[in-house]
Amino acid sequence: MSDSPIHVIAHLKGTRDTWPHDMTDEEDIVMTDHFYYLQGLMFDRKVLLAGPSMELKAGVVVLQVDDEAEARAIMDNDPSVLAGLHTYELYDFRASLLYGRDRLASQETDRQLRKQAVVEAPRQAVWDAWTKEDVLTTWFAPYANIELRIGGKYEILFGPPDAPRNTRGGEGCRVLSVLPQEMISFSWNAPPSLDEARKYRSRIVLQFADAPGGGTQVTLTQLGFGPEPMWDDVYNYFDKAWSSVLTALQKHFAGNQ
Repeated sequence: MSDSPIHVIAHLKGTRDTWPHDMTDEEDIVMTDHFYYLQGLMFDRKVLLAGPSMELKAGVVVLQVDDEAEARAIMDNDPSVLAGLHTYELYDFRASLLYGRDRLASQETDRQLRKQAVVEAPRQAVWDAWTKEDVLTTWFAPYANIELRIGGKYEILFGPPDAPRNTRGGEGCRVLSVLPQEMISFSWNAPPSLDEARKYRSRIVLQFADAPGGGTQVTLTQLGFGPEPMWDDVYNYFDKAWSSVLTALQKHFAGNQ
């Protein structure tokens, strides 16, 4: 095992010339599992970047691992490789620049904050409430900048554009992953009142599912907390704040019925 992580590019290639244009329903399920598999590794800081190139009919995964053996084990267990949809090749890579590396907790703990709520509205409507600026600003905050793509802005803002920098709310937060009407994850910062912790980013994962009795179940998970005392303040703040946000979401749709 190396003293510091190395970077490896995994080049995923389809196993037939017509891939992915003739993907079957069963293969679509496999590719969803593939997405979640890589997302979990991203949260473990093993995957730095992943995505497809439709022009090349290939995928690229940039790994941060201890050695090539770990990279190979990760790719051997990828659901799309196990199902025979992809093969892969590994290439050495040196990441000289990596945006956001210093904005995460120096050492993440296993602590997670999770909230759930059932909203009396169709899943599409609830999804829009979190992903469309003109809807989100009717119930959450007066301003928002949302670019629904990986790396796009996900800023929920409580102050006007001319407010002092870094005092408006979710400034600088970015979309990490998107599955329409199922899941969105984004980086998140502490409120301006927690000045030291605000320099760092945690992560929010929002999941949407049909509720058994009707409506939409929203599950919000916050993770990426560090071991330092300042993260206790962040956890305690959002333990109350997210409960209030989900209550506001429920009231928004109750008032629109």
